[in-house]
Amino acid sequence: MYIAIGLYCLSLLCQVFASLISLSLFRHSATIYRWGWLFLATGLGLMIGRRIGPIFHIFESGRFDLLDAVLSLPISGFLLLGVLGLRKLLLKSDDKQLTLEVLAQFDPLTNSLSRTEILYRVSEEIDRSRRNKHSFALLEIDIDHFKNVNDQFGHHVGDEVLANLVRHSKEIFRSIDAIGRIGGEEFLILLPETEAEGTAQIAERLRQHIANAINDTSAPIPVKITISVGVTIFNPNENPGMARGIALNELMNKADLAMYQAKNEGRNRVAFWGASTPPLKRA
Repeated sequence: MYIAIGLYCLSLLCQVFASLISLSLFRHSATIYRWGWLFLATGLGLMIGRRIGPIFHIFESGRFDLLDAVLSLPISGFLLLGVLGLRKLLLKSDDKQLTLEVLAQFDPLTNSLSRTEILYRVSEEIDRSRRNKHSFALLEIDIDHFKNVNDQFGHHVGDEVLANLVRHSKEIFRSIDAIGRIGGEEFLILLPETEAEGTAQIAERLRQHIANAINDTSAPIPVKITISVGVTIFNPNENPGMARGIALNELMNKADLAMYQAKNEGRNRVAFWGASTPPLKRA
């Protein structure tokens, strides 16, 4: 009798654990899996009732079915192992999904934001700027004569220079600022809640910092670079009804034109888009 009670109790514990795991996964899983876990937890809960019944029956009548007690344990154990296996599989799938999301957000070479992510953040900043009525700045930077670096030292050194550029840029940024690679040696820099005067100071400080920075590369001699910086300011009061996508394209085009203006004026300089360019104080 006691053997049967022990087997039923162990079986009961297995099903309780399996049911609790299923309920936990129901609460934390994506919508596509939630109903499946709820139905499984409900089914296991009903089976728990079937395990409690034989235990009370043994105490009341002293009668028991040893074969049913013996079979109940492996059945419940296999159910628990199956639920644990599914849980491990889903957690592994979530980890892979998280890895894919991280890879989509960051440029693997430079550890800056990816093109998709930086454009998404600029789009979000357009909406936020319109709500809060705060201007923000968008900078486009390009390494001057970067082809010469690749030709002289090789593309592996060029890759190291790109990574150094991002690292050195982050040294002067605020925590709310963001830099993303949009292709080759071109990067976008988002400066939230920044007016024209403050942007001019940040852009010039960035230009000087990159020009004076020491790049850690595998080249036999030090590699020095300069950048051309194009700047545009988003004014939330201008064209407030313009669609976000159109506003983003217009903003990027302005930053791009300003960057090429800096190139045409001799490189290693900052240029603002538009006629209201604030004067830059060079050190």
